[in-house]
Parts: sequence; C-alpha cells; structure tokens
Amino acid sequence: MHMHHKMAISANLSSDHHFLMFYSQILNADGTLSYDMHNRFPIGGYILIALAILPFDDDLSAQLYAARTLMLSCFVATALLAYLSLCRLTFQPWIAATATLLAFSSYYCLYYSDTVHNEIGPDLLGVMMTFHGMVIFVQEGRFRQLIVKTCGALLIGWHVYALLLPFIALGLARECRRARSVPFELKCYAVTLLRSRYVLLGVVALLFGASLLTFNFANEYVGLKGEKSLTELPSFQSMMNRTGIDTTRRLDWDSFFFTQFARIGGMSTPYFILSYFGVLRPSPSYGPLLIGAGIGMGIGVFVACLFGVYHACHRLLWATLILLGFCWALPMRYNVQDVADHHAFESVF
Repeated sequence: MHMHHKMAISANLSSDHHFLMFYSQILNADGTLSYDMHNRFPIGGYILIALAILPFDDDLSAQLYAARTLMLSCFVATALLAYLSLCRLTFQPWIAATATLLAFSSYYCLYYSDTVHNEIGPDLLGVMMTFHGMVIFVQEGRFRQLIVKTCGALLIGWHVYALLLPFIALGLARECRRARSVPFELKCYAVTLLRSRYVLLGVVALLFGASLLTFNFANEYVGLKGEKSLTELPSFQSMMNRTGIDTTRRLDWDSFFFTQFARIGGMSTPYFILSYFGVLRPSPSYGPLLIGAGIGMGIGVFVACLFGVYHACHRLLWATLILLGFCWALPMRYNVQDVADHHAFESVF
C-alpha cells in the first residue's frame, strides 16, 4: 500500500496541477474533479522519486525497480553518514563500523530499506546528514555546512525537527551554564543568547520549514479552488489529528511508553537473532513473555545509553541522537502508539 501510495504521489507531480501532491483524483457527478491531498509533507523526497521513475513512464515494473533502487541508495548513504559520524565521535573506525552494521541490520531498517517510502529513504538520509553536520559543527565550528544540510534535510522530511529540538535546547543550556561562570550583566547575557548560533539555527529551520509548509498549503488551496479555508484544508486537519490536537481518542500512556521501549529493544536486536527465534517485530501476538523481553531490553538499552552519555565526550551530540526518537514520538503519539499499525516504520527514528 505504502509503496504504491508514494509512487502515485510522485508520478502525479506536474506543473499542470501546480505540483500538487495528491494520490488520487475523483470525477464527481457534476463533472468536477476532487483530489485526495498529501500536501502536509515536504515535496523534495517525492521529487527525487519522480525523477527516478521519469525515464520509465510506460513501465510500472521498471518504475518500481528504479524507485526501490533510489531507496536502497538512500539507505546505503545514510549508513555511510552514520559511520562517518561515529568515526568522529569514537575515534575508532572498527567501533564505528560495528555499531553501524548492528544498527542497520535491525528488522525495521531491513524491512523498510527498499520500500518506496519517503520517510525511510530520503527523510532518514536527511536526518543523518544533519547529524553529521552537527558533529562537524561541534568539533570544528563550521556552521554554514550545518545550515545547508539542515535546509536540505527539511526539503525531504520533517523528522529533522526532532533532531534539531534537543540539539538546540541542550546547546543553549550549555551556553547558559558557561555564561554563568563569568561576571555579566543581564543585558549582555541576553545579547549573548540572541547571538548564539543555536538560536540562529533554530530560526533558520523554522522559517525555512514554514515557507515549505506555506507552499504546500497554497498548492492545496489552489487545488481545491479556494472552496475551503486554511483550517478546513485536508492537510491541516490531518496535522491536527496526528498531533492529537483535534481528536477524541484517548492515549494510554503506560501502553505508549512500553510500546516505544519494545521498539527500542527490537531496533537494538540484529535481524538474524530475531529470525532465529521466529520473531519479526514486537507484536501482541507473540505473547507477554517475548513482549516483556523486548520491553526489558529496550529499557536496558536506553538506560545504558544515558549512562554512556554521562561519561562520553561530546555529550551534547550523543544526547541529541538518543532523544531523537522520543522527540518525534511524543508530539506524534496518536500516530505511533500502536505496535502493529502501519506506522511502525517510525521505530527507525
């Protein structure tokens, strides 16, 4: 479903429809057309898929092959960036290679690596590209490359915001702690924070993302011929529902957190180990024992990571990487709360 869904969106991108992102159009009884919109996502990832399938306009099989090749290329590039980032953080190529291979051999990564899925292909690549930029910025002070990588990542997905949030918050906290160690006046202290590169990074990311979202909403408004207001647009309603702002559903917080820890356990276990025991991914059908083992392993891994961060160099970067998944899952909790739903790919993040 997802494979054809993303393919349809990418194939329909055309200047004839103002590059509107839709996956189906319906001929109404009165002869007018209506669209199923998908405009809430950045258009960059879909453009990449559209370019990949462009030479094979009349061959669906070739289109799927080309799009899946693109996804695998993004997957390999993401692993390479992860390795390069870990090399800089650990100063040990063998440790970096081992950690990368273990992480990218998990069930979720292998299952989604070649599906035509914008979030798992280009979006994941953008997240790791931005993290690599963060590593270089912290170690060498090169800020422009981080800005470029962040904007490039935002062109293909929103998940990078979950990476930027802890990085900027923890970076500002570190600068505040440093500022308290020297005499200063309140005015000078405020100026120091306003001039912070972390603040500038956040402002640029917000403005760039807002411009992308404005473009998407404008496209959708034009596609609906101005018949609906901003708050009535399908994409706006979908965003409200995904974040739980406009929903009547109730969230079981205990179940939600246990689910996330079970996913951490699943992501921390190489696929060949899971397959040996006949387990593909955490699911209620496997019974409380396996689910409990997954949750226990997830909690253990998370605690171990926190302990490791406390004693590691560049704690800002390690903490940012560890908090990425939770910074995405918490605001999107209504969309990722179920283990067996079709949004299980979020576990990758």
